[in-house]
Amino acid sequence: MASPSAPNGAARVPYFTQEQVLSQIEQRILSGTLAVGDRLPSERALCTEYKVSRPVIREVLRGLQERGYIDVFPGRGSFVREVAPSDLARPLARMAQRSNVTARHLVSARTMLECEAAAMAAKNGSDEQVAVIGDALHRHQAARILPEMARTDLEFHEAVAQASTNPVIAVMFGAIRSLVYGLMLRSLSDRKVTQAGDPWHVAIYDAIAARDADKARAAMAEHLRLALDYYGEDLDLPLDDVLTAWGIDVSRIDHDLA
Repeated sequence: MASPSAPNGAARVPYFTQEQVLSQIEQRILSGTLAVGDRLPSERALCTEYKVSRPVIREVLRGLQERGYIDVFPGRGSFVREVAPSDLARPLARMAQRSNVTARHLVSARTMLECEAAAMAAKNGSDEQVAVIGDALHRHQAARILPEMARTDLEFHEAVAQASTNPVIAVMFGAIRSLVYGLMLRSLSDRKVTQAGDPWHVAIYDAIAARDADKARAAMAEHLRLALDYYGEDLDLPLDDVLTAWGIDVSRIDHDLA
C-alpha cells in the first residue's frame, strides 16, 4: 500500500498494486473469510474497495483462477473453488517435459506411492470408498476406445489413492495424474501390455475388498512393474517422445483430463 499523505499534508487515499490486490484476496480465501462456494464481490465492488481499475481487477481474477483459487463463470461471477488433488498436475507436467521424465522414472515413483496406497486402502478405506474402486474397475472393463480406457484406468488408481484416507497420498498422486495418464495411453496402445496388466486390476480390487493389505500391496507392485518387462527401449526415452512415436497427441492430454 502506498503514499500515506498528500503534498499539502492531507491524508491520501491508499492505493494498491495488482500484486497487493491479488495477495489480499488470496489471504481472504486461505483464512476462510471467503469459503469454498462463496461468490467474490463483483468487479465493480472490488474496483471501489481497492481503488484500482477494472483491467487490474480482471488480471487479479485471472491470476486467482490460474492459481486454482477460483472458478469464473461468465454472467454469474467468480466463486471460491474446492482444492483438488490434481491441482499440481499441470505445472508438474510442464516440469517433467523439461526434465525428460521417462517411463522408468514414473514406474519407480508410482511403485513407492501406490503400493502403500493400496495397502492403506485395504486397511483404512471405507466400504463406500472400496465400492468406488469397484465401480471404476467395472467402467474400465467396459471401455473400448483408447482415451476412455485410459481415463477409467486413471480413475481406478485415483480411487485407490483416495481410499488410502491419507490426503497427502491423494495430492501426490493428483500431482502426477497427467503423467500417469500418458503412461497409461502408452500401455493400453500395446496389446501385450494390456493383456498382462488388466487382470491385475481385479487382483488389486479383490485384495482391497478382502481387507488384505499385504496382497493389495503385492498385486499393485506386480501390476506396475509390467512396464519394466514390456516397454523395451521406450522405458528410458522421454515419455513425450514415446507417446508421439505411438501416434498419441501429447497436446490433447490436458484436454482429455479436463
